[in-house]
Amino acid sequence: MLRRTTAFVVAAAVLVVLGSFMQSFLVQQAWSIAAGQADGGPPAALALSDRIAWAGHDFAGIFLGYGGLTAGTLLVTLLVAGAIARFTGRRVMVFGITSALGIFTLFTVVRIVLGTVGIFGVRGMTGLAAQMAVALGAGMLFALLTRSRAG
Repeated sequence: MLRRTTAFVVAAAVLVVLGSFMQSFLVQQAWSIAAGQADGGPPAALALSDRIAWAGHDFAGIFLGYGGLTAGTLLVTLLVAGAIARFTGRRVMVFGITSALGIFTLFTVVRIVLGTVGIFGVRGMTGLAAQMAVALGAGMLFALLTRSRAG
């Protein structure tokens, strides 16, 4: 039980941190393009230190809401994946795909209920795909961390 709990905490941390940074990166890219268009030129440059500060600010600002929703979704999807994996035997694939579909479902339901996903970097298809990719990785990581030690 401790191994599964620890694996969940690690997978949830990966999901929240990487998901937040992915959405921040996409917002930065959109800003850069818009700023460049405003000047009539190519995308505006953004220093690495500014990017890091921006990502840190975003993370601090969305941590509770985004972190709670995505970690809660991950918990539910990992429970569902565990039940499915018992029948299929393909744990890593099942946990990854189920986690990605859970994040897709989360942001789809939030969009339907609120009219927006509430997180700018997830509003487009690229942002949603990035969140799903991060969830895929988090689910796969959980499966790898909790695999049977027999052998």
